[in-house]
Amino acid sequence: MRLHTKDLGLRVLGTLTGVGFLLVGLYAIFGEDDGSVAAAMRTRANWFGVATLVAGVWAIAVSWLEPDLSGVWCRRPRDSGPPPP
Repeated sequence: MRLHTKDLGLRVLGTLTGVGFLLVGLYAIFGEDDGSVAAAMRTRANWFGVATLVAGVWAIAVSWLEPDLSGVWCRRPRDSGPPPP
Protein backbone atom coordinates (compact mmCIF):
# COMPACT_ATOMS: atom_id res chain seq x y z
CA MET A 1 0.00 0.00 0.00
CA ARG A 2 1.23 3.44 -0.89
CA LEU A 3 0.07 6.73 0.59
CA HIS A 4 -0.44 9.41 -2.04
CA THR A 5 0.11 13.10 -1.33
CA LYS A 6 -0.99 14.72 -4.60
CA ASP A 7 -3.99 17.06 -3.98
CA LEU A 8 -3.12 17.28 -0.31
CA GLY A 9 -5.91 19.73 0.52
CA LEU A 10 -8.57 17.43 -0.92
CA ARG A 11 -7.09 14.47 0.93
CA VAL A 12 -7.15 16.35 4.24
CA LEU A 13 -10.77 17.41 3.65
CA GLY A 14 -11.69 13.80 2.88
CA THR A 15 -9.99 12.72 6.09
CA LEU A 16 -11.90 15.35 8.08
CA THR A 17 -15.13 14.11 6.50
CA GLY A 18 -14.23 10.57 7.55
CA VAL A 19 -13.46 11.69 11.09
CA GLY A 20 -16.86 13.41 11.19
CA PHE A 21 -18.53 10.17 10.13
CA LEU A 22 -16.62 8.30 12.83
CA LEU A 23 -17.71 10.76 15.52
CA VAL A 24 -21.36 10.56 14.46
CA GLY A 25 -21.18 6.76 14.42
CA LEU A 26 -19.61 6.58 17.85
CA TYR A 27 -22.23 8.92 19.26
CA ALA A 28 -25.03 6.86 17.69
CA ILE A 29 -23.70 3.71 19.32
CA PHE A 30 -22.41 4.98 22.65
CA GLY A 31 -24.38 8.21 23.09
CA GLU A 32 -26.37 9.00 26.17
CA ASP A 33 -29.56 6.97 26.54
CA ASP A 34 -31.81 7.72 29.51
CA GLY A 35 -33.97 4.64 28.93
CA SER A 36 -36.83 6.47 27.24
CA VAL A 37 -35.86 5.24 23.77
CA ALA A 38 -37.70 2.16 22.52
CA ALA A 39 -35.68 -0.97 21.86
CA ALA A 40 -36.40 -0.82 18.12
CA MET A 41 -35.09 2.75 17.93
CA ARG A 42 -31.96 1.77 19.91
CA THR A 43 -31.34 -1.04 17.42
CA ARG A 44 -31.73 1.39 14.51
CA ALA A 45 -29.32 3.81 16.14
CA ASN A 46 -26.75 1.06 16.68
CA TRP A 47 -26.90 -0.09 13.05
CA PHE A 48 -26.79 3.51 11.83
CA GLY A 49 -23.67 3.92 13.95
CA VAL A 50 -22.09 0.82 12.43
CA ALA A 51 -22.86 2.07 8.91
CA THR A 52 -21.35 5.49 9.58
CA LEU A 53 -18.26 3.91 11.15
CA VAL A 54 -17.76 1.89 7.95
CA ALA A 55 -18.27 5.04 5.86
CA GLY A 56 -15.76 6.94 7.98
CA VAL A 57 -13.09 4.27 7.66
CA TRP A 58 -13.77 4.10 3.91
CA ALA A 59 -13.48 7.89 3.51
CA ILE A 60 -10.18 8.06 5.36
CA ALA A 61 -8.68 5.05 3.60
CA VAL A 62 -9.70 6.12 0.12
CA SER A 63 -8.52 9.68 0.71
CA TRP A 64 -4.96 8.48 1.16
CA LEU A 65 -4.77 5.24 -0.84
CA GLU A 66 -6.45 6.24 -4.12
CA PRO A 67 -4.01 7.86 -6.58
CA ASP A 68 -6.69 9.77 -8.52
CA LEU A 69 -9.42 11.36 -6.40
CA SER A 70 -11.38 12.84 -9.31
CA GLY A 71 -13.81 9.93 -9.33
CA VAL A 72 -14.14 9.69 -5.55
CA TRP A 73 -14.71 13.21 -4.27
CA CYS A 74 -16.23 16.05 -6.26
CA ARG A 75 -14.21 16.92 -9.32
CA ARG A 76 -12.93 20.47 -9.62
CA PRO A 77 -14.57 22.47 -12.42
CA ARG A 78 -12.46 23.04 -15.50
CA ASP A 79 -11.58 26.56 -16.50
CA SER A 80 -13.40 26.93 -19.79
CA GLY A 81 -12.09 30.41 -20.47
CA PRO A 82 -14.09 33.61 -20.67
CA PRO A 83 -17.90 33.37 -20.90
CA PRO A 84 -19.43 33.74 -24.37
CA PRO A 85 -20.62 37.21 -25.34
